[in-house]
Amino acid sequence: MFLVLAAAGAEFWMLHANAWGLGSRSPVLGYDAAEYAVAARELARHGQWVTTYALPVELARHATPPWPLALVQPGMVVTEAALFQLAPPDMRRGHDSMMTDARRPDQMEWLVLVLPFVSFIVIAVGLGLAVSHVLRRFAPNVSIVSRVAAGTVIGLAFLADPEAQHFAIGGFTELPFTLGLVGALAALALGIAPRLPFALGLLLGVTGTFRGAMLWLAPIFALGAAAAAPAGRRGRTLLLVLAGYAIPLAPWWIYKWRNFGTPAWDLSARSVWDGVQGRTWFSLFNDPDPGGLPHGLAGARLLAAKVARNLPSLALDMLNGPRALFVGALALWAWVTREPRGLRAAAWTALALAAASVFTAALSVPQLRYLFPTRVLVEAAGLLAVWGLIARADTLAPRVRAVLAVGIALLTLGWGARQCALGLDEARRTSEVRGVPTTLTLLQISRLVSLGVPAGEPVMSNLGPILAWESRRAVIHLAESPDLVAACRRRVDFSNVILAFRDARAAWPEWRELIEHPNDAMHHPGWNIRQLRVFQSADGFQVVWLELKPLEPSEAALVPASAP
Repeated sequence: MFLVLAAAGAEFWMLHANAWGLGSRSPVLGYDAAEYAVAARELARHGQWVTTYALPVELARHATPPWPLALVQPGMVVTEAALFQLAPPDMRRGHDSMMTDARRPDQMEWLVLVLPFVSFIVIAVGLGLAVSHVLRRFAPNVSIVSRVAAGTVIGLAFLADPEAQHFAIGGFTELPFTLGLVGALAALALGIAPRLPFALGLLLGVTGTFRGAMLWLAPIFALGAAAAAPAGRRGRTLLLVLAGYAIPLAPWWIYKWRNFGTPAWDLSARSVWDGVQGRTWFSLFNDPDPGGLPHGLAGARLLAAKVARNLPSLALDMLNGPRALFVGALALWAWVTREPRGLRAAAWTALALAAASVFTAALSVPQLRYLFPTRVLVEAAGLLAVWGLIARADTLAPRVRAVLAVGIALLTLGWGARQCALGLDEARRTSEVRGVPTTLTLLQISRLVSLGVPAGEPVMSNLGPILAWESRRAVIHLAESPDLVAACRRRVDFSNVILAFRDARAAWPEWRELIEHPNDAMHHPGWNIRQLRVFQSADGFQVVWLELKPLEPSEAALVPASAP
């Protein structure tokens, strides 16, 4: 099983990477991955928990670079920093030097794929082993061949998931986070969690360093472990799980307390107001003075209305295809089964985790990617529950039960193959029209930045953290509109704005006029443009470089004295 799943995982990874054009049409680092890579590079090079990339909204609290970590979680930063440190010396020297030509100086960014790729393989193998051990312990009459076959089917179903494949070819935190959840649920199902609740808490804490979502998932695991524990130890089990969870995260909470005034501070929490009263992600994060947010009872009503709008579609997505069968079977099995207690607690925990994920996605950003980690748990546990219900159907002849079990396995693999094919086709189409230039274009822009912008001076760009990685300098993400650039400059002075869009239609609405008619922008009274350069890249992107005039004396006086 291990060899089959490891080989299949490597093959699925290569298929998706080739369809995505990884390293050619699509650079290795997308926006999310680049945010982590930039912070990890600062940690590896200077030993500091800072980043050279910031959103405009961050400038109100911390104006000058480098900035404290406001969006990323520490787990991936630490892992990538360690990998950067372990890179060959020649590679590290090439990456630390400033770029002076368009040749590829190194391939350091490929190191960010190590943990997601390993997690991709280990999750599949872990699911297979967990299923095999559960069957061996709780269904001893099942043959070893059937146990291995069941584990292999569940592992292959995960590997065929196009969303899992996509997370495996980028520096995303989803797969390391999912790996921790799989380990925690397996420990609960096999009875390990009630015996070692503190160890379970430590695992949850380490997992929580990869995604803040663990903050509301950890209590669910703690309750599940308490339910599986003997009656006299449930309170103690609950407290030990939560204590273990807090220990790995305590340094991170102290860091946030020192830099932002509260251990609970998280810039991503602003996303709950996305879609409320006309607010968008752009207005929430790319406006240096976004104004106050609703609060109190009025704010609660607005958020409740948002959840009511988003919840139905997200719930249906969670039940798409055979997922409805898996979720229903898991709920039915947990309802009709009384023993074993640990396995039943694991089933209810998986369902509660999925429900919590759907609710929080509806409350924040209603995207399927935020359902992925708990969806993996429910699908694997649900398929096992289907087989369990078939095995309990004593009214059916043994041969009929065997045919049904094999049929469910074939249905799962067939659905996975279909989804994989659709995912590969979507990856090919998306990679040809996505809003990030190719690696060569990014290198060319970075070379121009190195030659045309004084060392130490930040730039503003819609390429954000990707340009910060390639150019090795501070980058502020593009303001929501040209009219807000001056407000950003009052926080930290800079003179260059670099825009790279595939065409005017792909540009942000407020910047579309400038991209479509760049020469007219020179005469716009409020944009303060001194010089404008426009060129077309080889991959079809229109690059507009704005060099701005100095701030007016009254405005320049508002810039902090420490600003570059």
